[in-house]
Amino acid sequence: MNVYLRAVCEELSRRGIPTEVFTRRSSASGPDRVRLAQGSWVTRLAVGPAEEIDKGRLFDLLPELTQAVVDEARRRRARYQLIHTHYWLSGWVGARLRDEWRLPWFHTFHTLARVKNERAAEGAMVEPDHRIAVEQTIVRNADRLIASSLQEADDLVRLYGALRGQVVVVAPGVDLRLFAPRPTAALRARLELGAAKVIVFAGRLERLKGAEIVVRALALLSGQLAATQSPVLLVIGDDSHNGARESQASGGERARLLALARTLGVDQQVRFIGSVDQEALAGYLSLAAVCVVPSYSESFGLVALEAAACGTPVVAARVGGIPAIVKDGLTGFTLVSHDPAQYAERIGRLLLDDELGRCFSRRSRLVATQFSWQETVDRLVAEYAAPRVPELRPAVAG
Repeated sequence: MNVYLRAVCEELSRRGIPTEVFTRRSSASGPDRVRLAQGSWVTRLAVGPAEEIDKGRLFDLLPELTQAVVDEARRRRARYQLIHTHYWLSGWVGARLRDEWRLPWFHTFHTLARVKNERAAEGAMVEPDHRIAVEQTIVRNADRLIASSLQEADDLVRLYGALRGQVVVVAPGVDLRLFAPRPTAALRARLELGAAKVIVFAGRLERLKGAEIVVRALALLSGQLAATQSPVLLVIGDDSHNGARESQASGGERARLLALARTLGVDQQVRFIGSVDQEALAGYLSLAAVCVVPSYSESFGLVALEAAACGTPVVAARVGGIPAIVKDGLTGFTLVSHDPAQYAERIGRLLLDDELGRCFSRRSRLVATQFSWQETVDRLVAEYAAPRVPELRPAVAG
């Protein structure tokens, strides 16, 4: 979500539209206000302890955060023309700011509790009832819901009773200059990969994201391929709050996955890279012969788009916005099933057929060029500037 907000605020800034993002201070260091771009600021408010806290505690801080936003705006005599909140926690705040300031209110969920619960992986945490209640209230009261994909829009209507006319689909974008094919010989040498082909999984380590499927698929592939053809799996990302809790008995999701790799005899082929910045991620995606996105649910599936922009074929679950990015049999493969054997078969095709990989790579990049942040912001501004919304001045994102 941080990638989305930064990219949108920077693009709005280039158009002369200032923004202000309110968030809770999670560290005692650093200034209260940080400039993202010309006229675009992140304001960090002293709400609760100045440290990272358990996600479950954030809900209790929302009344204090709401009042802090109101007080800060009043102190600086700031005036806004609209509110755009992101994620359900910020939506709780946005509902009250809309009433306080009497402004149009837009909301983007990014994930939906009922979708996560409906499609949950075995062992995944169940999203709580109070989150579902807040999301339902947001759907009922927001002026416009911005969905990231047609699937998310359908889920809002089917599971939350949203009105079709209330929901608009605005797909996220990708930085096509950063995420582009690049030389990877130095990275390959640094990782001491030799000639091994690379599979990349990138995402939060939690059951929802399905990293276990890739580890099991790797084991199946390794049993079918000669030792000289054995691929290496790079796992990019760290335990999320949910991942740490879901796999607490194993020491966290990363530890559970490593133990599974040992049990399956592929621990020497699995490298846990940890979290990386966008520049490094683009390098790893360019290095990969295939990127695997086996999520049980996604509102969009941004990493699949980032991989496609790097010219890397994707094997992914057919969820969220992924079918718009990965054209099955043309740029990669999509699967309804989460069966590791089916993933192994599709991944194996790409590892063993270089011409197929090159063909998918060229087409992937062409598809990705249709998803720019400029196009995303074009669509957002069109919604912001609808007749019910006054002339734009500083916006609020939360």
